[in-house]
Amino acid sequence: MLAALASLPLVVVSVLLAVRVSALRAALAGILIALGLVATVFRDRTDDLLPGLVSWLPTAVEVVVIIGGGIALARVMIVSGAQDVLARWLGRMTGGAVTTALLVVHGVTPFAESVTGFGVGVLVGVPLLAAAGFSPHRAAVLGLLGLCAVPWGALGPGNIVAARLIGSTPEAVGLATAWPNVVVTVGVGVAAVLMIPQGRTVRAVVAAVASGLVLATGILLSSLLIGMAPSGALGGLLAVAVHLAWRRLHGAPVTLPREVCRALAPYAVLLVGILASTLAVTRLDLTGPWSAVSSPALWLVLTCVFAVRWLGLDAGTTRPLLGEVAHLWRQTALPTAAFLGLGVLMVLGGLTVPIGDAIEASGPVALVVGPAVGAFGGFVTGSGAGSNSMFAAAQAAVAEGIGVSQLAFVGVQNAAAGMLTMASPARVLLAVRCAPTTGVAPQDRATLPRVTRSVLVVDVVLVAALAAWNLALLR
Repeated sequence: MLAALASLPLVVVSVLLAVRVSALRAALAGILIALGLVATVFRDRTDDLLPGLVSWLPTAVEVVVIIGGGIALARVMIVSGAQDVLARWLGRMTGGAVTTALLVVHGVTPFAESVTGFGVGVLVGVPLLAAAGFSPHRAAVLGLLGLCAVPWGALGPGNIVAARLIGSTPEAVGLATAWPNVVVTVGVGVAAVLMIPQGRTVRAVVAAVASGLVLATGILLSSLLIGMAPSGALGGLLAVAVHLAWRRLHGAPVTLPREVCRALAPYAVLLVGILASTLAVTRLDLTGPWSAVSSPALWLVLTCVFAVRWLGLDAGTTRPLLGEVAHLWRQTALPTAAFLGLGVLMVLGGLTVPIGDAIEASGPVALVVGPAVGAFGGFVTGSGAGSNSMFAAAQAAVAEGIGVSQLAFVGVQNAAAGMLTMASPARVLLAVRCAPTTGVAPQDRATLPRVTRSVLVVDVVLVAALAAWNLALLR
């Protein structure tokens, strides 16, 4: 009975999201129910509630600034035309259908999504695939499959949230997610080539596995040697570099024109800034406020300022752009902050304890349920940060109860949550709107139901694979 009451906020939020109530209103409803439970049923924790919420404010501020910076950088790159320059350049570098699909799924989309987030990878990948000759439906599906590094999207606010909720560090959560996410990167690669008639060969499947492993290796090495924030971007960058090197070995010219270098400069400032500041913080053993110099939030803001100046946006363009960014920020950051508040409230109020105790009784079944719960959160919120806010603390309690590593268990749920964002209605709608519509045969059109079904088939198989990962390695 206690577990049922404790889970009531999550159940209500999930139902409201399923019936298309806005994310902010659903999260606020969950917060109100959680507050009511803390005030009546879980009253022994009320004294610690206010101090605990205050201690979470720096994390909440960092998360919402990262979201705003990611949105702003994405819009600056698009409005300035820099994103189109990069897309045309990559389009000239691609080869056959299999090579192009893997370059986008494992390189272009993960990189773009990691440095900005919020579906920007889809905005880049789908038009590039359509321009390369893929049908609108196939371009939309492949563009969505490229969201295979979402845990590091927008430099990883979801990992920051999960880390705080389970009492760990973002670097530890990022590394714990990178290992099971190998299943995701390899799986979407294989699915991508099997969707292409030319890709239904042993050689193409081997290429897909190798490409997925390159992306996964880049993420893992960055997580081990550098830090969480740039890992998705560096993994995607490594995949792009390997694909272009492969093309060059096979006789294709690979050049870096001046306009491409100019368009890449903001991304270079962002990555170099994070890498250099992270190294400085580590080498100089900086703590307290000084450690904030390596924060992704700071470097996203600085990169946005640099990009506006470097790409020549005038005041007439910047002013309406700021209004657009503010509108998009309110739509994205406020629901994320509300989900984070719900998760923190459930942890501080003790609601996650009976939930964990109840699932603990299921034993090994919890290892299968864990990835499914994370995936459900990613699907209904369209956000890894949202899913982690709702479920990471409860998942950690389950892991503790069944005697497995909390980090490893939450890492798998994080990978599953990130993967299912590719099938969330908002992301699918974005992909469908990016696909061409004129002069397209009915069977090739990108429609919301068809694209959703295609992506969900892949996701369901990979969630089952992540459950098998749990059973094999955590049991």
